[in-house]
Amino acid sequence: MSKRLLLLASSLLFLLVSLGKVQAQTDPNLFKLPDTVCNGHEIVPFNIIQTASNYFWTFCPPDLSGTPTGNNIGPVLSMNNTKGIIVAEDDSANYTFHINAASGVVRMKYAEGLNGTPSMITGINNNLANPGGLYLANNGRWHLFVVAGTDSSNSRLVRYDFNENGLKSMPTEVNLGGLGGGLNGPKHLFMAKQGDNWFAFTFTKKDELIRLAFGNDLANTPTLENLGNIDGHFANVTAVTGLVELDNWHLLITNRTTNSVNRISFGNSLTNTPFVVDLGNMGNRINAPVGIAVTRDCNAYYAFVVNYGTASLVTLKWDDVSIANPPTAVNHGNVSGFAQPLCMTGVARDNGALYLLSTNADNSVSKVIFNSCNIATPAYSDLRLPPSFKIAEPGLHTVFLTIDEGLPTVRTDCEQVYVYAHPPLTISRDTMICQGDTVQLSALSFGADSFKWAPDYRIDTLSGQFVKVNPVMTTEYTVTTYYDFNCIVKNPINVKVSKIVADAGPDRTIGDGSSTILGGSGTTIGTQYTYEWTPDIGFTGSRFNPVTTARPPYDITYYLNITNTDGCKAIDSVQVTMPCDDIHLPNAFKPASSYGTGRFGLLNQQFVKINYFKIYDRWGKEVFTTTDAQGKWDGTVDGKEAPLGVYVWEVDAVCANTQERYRRSGTVTLIR
Repeated sequence: MSKRLLLLASSLLFLLVSLGKVQAQTDPNLFKLPDTVCNGHEIVPFNIIQTASNYFWTFCPPDLSGTPTGNNIGPVLSMNNTKGIIVAEDDSANYTFHINAASGVVRMKYAEGLNGTPSMITGINNNLANPGGLYLANNGRWHLFVVAGTDSSNSRLVRYDFNENGLKSMPTEVNLGGLGGGLNGPKHLFMAKQGDNWFAFTFTKKDELIRLAFGNDLANTPTLENLGNIDGHFANVTAVTGLVELDNWHLLITNRTTNSVNRISFGNSLTNTPFVVDLGNMGNRINAPVGIAVTRDCNAYYAFVVNYGTASLVTLKWDDVSIANPPTAVNHGNVSGFAQPLCMTGVARDNGALYLLSTNADNSVSKVIFNSCNIATPAYSDLRLPPSFKIAEPGLHTVFLTIDEGLPTVRTDCEQVYVYAHPPLTISRDTMICQGDTVQLSALSFGADSFKWAPDYRIDTLSGQFVKVNPVMTTEYTVTTYYDFNCIVKNPINVKVSKIVADAGPDRTIGDGSSTILGGSGTTIGTQYTYEWTPDIGFTGSRFNPVTTARPPYDITYYLNITNTDGCKAIDSVQVTMPCDDIHLPNAFKPASSYGTGRFGLLNQQFVKINYFKIYDRWGKEVFTTTDAQGKWDGTVDGKEAPLGVYVWEVDAVCANTQERYRRSGTVTLIR
């Protein structure tokens, strides 16, 4: 049978099948959930498939049938008449690669997620003539394929091989050549793996469909087969994507000239001769389309088409989860600041949201965003074994697991869980205490069987409705309320400790008349604290510093008072004792002069009576005498400056505390 007759037979077979609606495909059984839980119960998926290339859980899924949000991040320096763009995630970072009509291949990294702006832009090849399409494939390592050229004489397929460091590495270029001249001005590229074998599809400038077969190794130079412009359906093809449904392979393409979307169906093998179904312009909603992406959720396939003609986004939805049925279409208008869009990525998921990125004629980037809802915590995960999650609102809820996103083998399993409201539960709110304080926490619910508290840190008990805690640092306590097996509710209570410690230093004994430092190393320091020493007696330093100096006149207790901006207070004391044990005088002094000031006298402050304080020169002449404890020699004799040298002093005094009499003598050196 000729290819033409085989194609006709395939078309007739499809027509017969499609006379009745094709039913939804069977449950893919990618994971399971408990049937019923209460709100706040930690839900753990189980029986999770192990063989996927990537996983994306949506515990609070976006509504793909709704209207998305979006924004335009403005012109991007590396873009210049961009003809293709693709997105991928690797090592927790998002990357896009795009091709410009005259400047080759460029990589952009979105280190802060797709909601941000590119953080790094790198040229991969600035001399690739007329690149027409690109695709990222992964067979254990990443490979970027690009088709380029203007005609059969200079067209070629180029492979860029990334090393073990992934998409952040600089790739090695491999030129696979023109494949016998069959590429002929290639545009757009889509790749898929069926079984062990890799295939790629592109279009010539004449809109002929080209199939490339690599065999089981992407390092092979592929064989090329021109499948032609099947029944003349292809008219200025502007984008291509694909998927597999129940082992049947399909491509979806957009035609700019005919304002249409086509489905190219291969059946159960990408080596089959395909047939084409023209989905038309969907009620004039498709207008000069330039991009198409496809994904699915539990109940439907979705394709997203971006129009150049109306700068708008159109959603195609196949309600019965079969791509063979006719879709419905909704035009959302210009949701993302489109400015003559040129091309669009496939579907990407980041932080629970679904993204599509479109490039525009003014070299800007528009983002289409389907945001997740906000009743699940967490809302999403990209791990095969996700963390447990909670759903806050009662009702019937659906959880999605999408695997192989961005690949033709993309599948989504949806499991439902019924969430009922547990009995009323009143939990202590987050609170703040001052360091050293104790606070009571509570959990009250008449329907609960028991309560358990954690951690076992400065808490008086680990069970019961009421506990007392006195943490010395900020601590999150958790109370677990047990109702039944499927209703175990954990609630955190954060106890913030406002750190405040006053340390006046150790008690000390000093000589009568001596100075001392007040304050210890344990005092909390910061601009949020104020300090005050009391009583205001004998200070030689500031009373409003955490560490200061004082020369107390007698035995005294000083208090350090601290207050912080949280209103917390702390106080500590230090006892300073000054025994009346001896006469204290300096052994040298410098009288008042142009070089300084000074007077010589008793340092003691606890003498109740001074019988005499006398000073003699070296010849025994009395040069100063007083009975005043505060009396001091100014270094003069008969109104004249006394000469330099050693002078003798004598003191006879009585201590105030003990009434003990002290008589001492010594020498002092007068210096100038």
